[in-house]
Amino acid sequence: MNSLRVYNQSVYVSYQWLIDKGIGKEAIKQWSKRNLLAKMRMGDTIYVPYDHIPDSTKSKLPSKDEILSSIEIQKTVSISEGYYNKMYSAYEKGFIKYLEYYQDMVGNDEKALRYAKLHAVWVVVMEIYDEFISVRKRPKLRELHEAFSKIYPEKYVYVRMCQAIKNIKESGIENNVIDHRGGRDEEYGPVLKKWVLDALSSGKAYSAQFIHDKVCELCREHGYKSPSLSWVKTYMYKVLPTVYPTRYGLDKGISQLPYAGIIRATNPGDQWQIDGWRLPFYMENYKTLTLFSVMDACSGRIVGYYIDFSENTKTILKGLENAVQTTNTLPLEILADNHSFNKTEESDYFKGKIEKMGSRWTISENPRYKSLIERSFGTFGTRFCKPMYGYIGEGIKTRRTNGRTAQELVDKYTKAGTFLTEEQIKLIAIHLVEEYNTKVGKTGQSPIETHQTLENNGIPIDEIGRLKLFVQPTPYTVRQGQINIEREKAVYEFQLNKEQYLTLNNKKVNVRYMDFDQIYLFDLKTDRLIGSVPKKRYAHGAYTNQTDEDIEILNKNKGRINGIKTAFKRQQAELARQAEAIDPEAAYAMNAKLTPKNIIEEFKENGMLAQEAARLGVNLDYVTNIPVFSEVQTYGKDEKKSRKRRESPMLATEKEIREFDINKYLNEDE
Repeated sequence: MNSLRVYNQSVYVSYQWLIDKGIGKEAIKQWSKRNLLAKMRMGDTIYVPYDHIPDSTKSKLPSKDEILSSIEIQKTVSISEGYYNKMYSAYEKGFIKYLEYYQDMVGNDEKALRYAKLHAVWVVVMEIYDEFISVRKRPKLRELHEAFSKIYPEKYVYVRMCQAIKNIKESGIENNVIDHRGGRDEEYGPVLKKWVLDALSSGKAYSAQFIHDKVCELCREHGYKSPSLSWVKTYMYKVLPTVYPTRYGLDKGISQLPYAGIIRATNPGDQWQIDGWRLPFYMENYKTLTLFSVMDACSGRIVGYYIDFSENTKTILKGLENAVQTTNTLPLEILADNHSFNKTEESDYFKGKIEKMGSRWTISENPRYKSLIERSFGTFGTRFCKPMYGYIGEGIKTRRTNGRTAQELVDKYTKAGTFLTEEQIKLIAIHLVEEYNTKVGKTGQSPIETHQTLENNGIPIDEIGRLKLFVQPTPYTVRQGQINIEREKAVYEFQLNKEQYLTLNNKKVNVRYMDFDQIYLFDLKTDRLIGSVPKKRYAHGAYTNQTDEDIEILNKNKGRINGIKTAFKRQQAELARQAEAIDPEAAYAMNAKLTPKNIIEEFKENGMLAQEAARLGVNLDYVTNIPVFSEVQTYGKDEKKSRKRRESPMLATEKEIREFDINKYLNEDE
């Protein structure tokens, strides 16, 4: 104790000690001025003899004997502390040299480690003991015992430790370290243990008394000796960890297992954690809503959410869609619990899509892997939901004293006319999510600021990618240039443009849509986007009802039809040019095949046919030729040019005018 000293058999006390005991600084100064005290300086501390202090002041201080006792106690504590430091160093590090010896001796690593540590501590004890003996001083056994007991509490009482030192001096440390006690044979065998284990594994969590009664009944039935209640309790305690999950539930069982330290994701978009949480507000008939949240595992921001009556497939997909729409990205990993959603067709479709895009879906039954979102719900409830009207508490499972709202207040929230409505609860949740995301945390930033500041590692995704991800395609056949979708007895029509009509009419396509204002067409095999189709517009048929907008719709439709016809002609003409470039004669060979024969000339040339015609009263001289023409209705490569020139003769060249033969056009059907 630095404030108290013994020097030349005199007790000295420091100025600071006197001040701590209530002696005023002014009184001490007066003693110095009057030279009442002899001072002694040690380092920066000034001491004065206790005997020189005025008697009037001594009456306020501990007696000289009490001070001497304090100094002795401190010396003892100091010595004990020094012994402890040496022993603890041996316990932590010095045991290694003895470990291999005990491993070879006992063949059990756990026992060998325990024996080696104890051996190392005893070596230090005996070194200190022998040091005193060598100089013929009495060993400080009390201090040794105190130091030893800090490492091995209740191993020895003081007298028993003195006996242990004596035994070590006679037979060595090894014999004192190793436990030579032998166990007795087991009184109750595996059959009784199996009965206890089976009863202990029940999810009803039977008590020790109940299990003991059942085991005793079985012993009487099968001729075994009945165990005592204490034996049943002891064995239950021993094997409880092996059946903890079945006895108390999987969640509690997991909580008993070792867990790894989990570090947050490094960047936004590395991982999203998803889970649902019951909002602590009652609606009519004591119904509640569920908040399904998607949380970024780096920033802690709720990037997406959805509110519904339960955590179902629709809720999960809507919440994820909101997150993708908010961030325009897909994370590298989505961490979820083992929800029934994972067994649905929608889940298989969604997980298959994100896997192709470079993301992954991870299922974990261990809540520690989703500790971020699990803890955030607790914070969300206590810090944000609690101040709101209608808050009913954390639920019946909570063990926290402050976790439940007083029943009287809950009664006020649940009287007729005081229940919150579904819409009100949704508005509260929207407000609280916004408040949660903008609340500044320990880092000096809010979750949304952290999310926006750091580089986002997520996979970029546009509107079409989002549509593919969250909307499963439905096949439709294009009929008359449009697609009709029937929903709830209403028919929604979507009319294709000219280019889409030319390639898709009478063909099947995949259709996706977010609403009925516009649909998106995708290839049936590759799922590649073909294009979008707006909802069909209608125009009034009655002239008096028509507006400028109606006339515009009708004109556009007429233009669309003309454009389709023109496109058909161009396609036919282009094919004719390609065929003629390869084989000019063969290109038009089908014309002859599809042109009917003029049989009148054949009758005139064939006598037998002429006789047969005469027999039937037909005079060939008065029968005109049958007007035959080709049945081919396609357009040739020069069809457009020739028609223009016929409509505008001034466009003809001199050679064409000179070689013009009017008979070629007499039978042309315009």
